Amino acid sequence: MQITVKAARVNAGMQVKEVAAKLKLSVGGYSKKENGHARFYADELAKLSNLFQVPFENFFEAGCLNMTRTTRGTPLIADREVEHEPTSTIE
Repeated sequence: MQITVKAARVNAGMQVKEVAAKLKLSVGGYSKKENGHARFYADELAKLSNLFQVPFENFFEAGCLNMTRTTRGTPLIADREVEHEPTSTIE
């Protein structure tokens, strides 16, 4: 099942300000990503998955960029999209 990042945040009972702080983003920067005006990095989606307690795969529709930040937040590789293999469902 796919769910938007915003829906996952709301379901987790978290505010934009809280999540932005956890990802070390400005509120405006996080809002742009959550609303689809910018893309999340893969490491950010992994953190959101853990924070919201939803499988990482739920966010594939949001699209993401490679993990490109160092601990200081400086991009190492800019704007390269991650290609995702389709996942199978276990029945």
